Amino acid sequence: MSFLNFIKNHINNINNYTQPAIHWREGRFANPVGKAEATNGDFAEVVRNLPAELSRDDVVRFFREDLYKGFVATIMWGGISRFQAEGIARNNDRNSALPKLERLVALLRDSGTDIERIEDAIASLRRGGENYFYGIGGPSYFTKLLYFLAYDMDLNTRPLIYDENMKPVHFALMPEFGQNPFYYYLPFGNKVMIYAEDTKFEDVYYRYCELMCGIAREIGVDVKNLEAWVFGWPANINAQQPNPRVVAKTEVDRMKATGIVQNNFGIINLDDAIGVSRIFYDNKIDVLELLRSEDGSLHIGNDKEHPIVITEIDGYVHFEYLITDILFYLKSMVATMIMQQFLSVGDKKLDRLCFEVKSVQDTKPREMAVYFDITAGYNAH
Repeated sequence: MSFLNFIKNHINNINNYTQPAIHWREGRFANPVGKAEATNGDFAEVVRNLPAELSRDDVVRFFREDLYKGFVATIMWGGISRFQAEGIARNNDRNSALPKLERLVALLRDSGTDIERIEDAIASLRRGGENYFYGIGGPSYFTKLLYFLAYDMDLNTRPLIYDENMKPVHFALMPEFGQNPFYYYLPFGNKVMIYAEDTKFEDVYYRYCELMCGIAREIGVDVKNLEAWVFGWPANINAQQPNPRVVAKTEVDRMKATGIVQNNFGIINLDDAIGVSRIFYDNKIDVLELLRSEDGSLHIGNDKEHPIVITEIDGYVHFEYLITDILFYLKSMVATMIMQQFLSVGDKKLDRLCFEVKSVQDTKPREMAVYFDITAGYNAH
């Protein structure tokens, strides 16, 4: 199942989701919180008066009451840096922070297009920008600030929280909308750690916000709920429900492991590419064993043909129209690859992958075969 379909299957969960409050004074946060409070300035005073648990709704409420209180609450809710806690508290007092917050509100509210308002706000928050805050120059911090500052604004594409947990989400969703994630990210295993060569945060952030807002409109949910839900939760919370954080990372691992999208193996249509990736990954088919041409490209279909799927029930159907059905088979049935066979049919060379599939209703397994036209790659040799 694609990550987008996973989201669509949990619309009720998304609409009813409330992210757990953060125990921001406990565990690994206790020491940096103590350092911030010890500064005895404006920042420390707000920290001392914050509730022991902070939720998103709490931070929204504080911003509505007082921009500076909301600013401090955002930093504590997000987890203040243990390395810079004292510096953040000392260098972001009310008199220096409040004008910056007011300018950011004006930028988000009054700039021209959605992309301009977000880009202008980000540029101003970077080191050297007029709204730079000491110690919170990284995206995982300042996107939280932008999210809460724009919370009550009526924006078509709004700034959303973007950190290490949201990179796999963006990665997993991009192919569903015709975007190749490997152009923007370099995954390591099922994690997305860094950006691709010549790509930086600014290149992906607006695309991420636009994509998430578009999905929310399409499925009829509040994008704020969607963003909070796909962020997922620690393993010890909601263990009975599929964790979106884990599902997204698994999807990244699938695409990375098969390499089909990453290496553009002769597939123009990304929907086909992602579907093939899942089938190969889930059934432990080694892409590198398939026939390659001299230039290293894998020929799956050609300009006029796609792989053909044959089942004993359906006859044959073009692969591009049957991707969803294949994924349904493999999701809802026990599926095992039982044979790989090279065939010559007239002047065509085909690679046949045969699966044995069985649902709980079946008394015996059924066969499903996928045929790839590898004529072009064969002739190259």
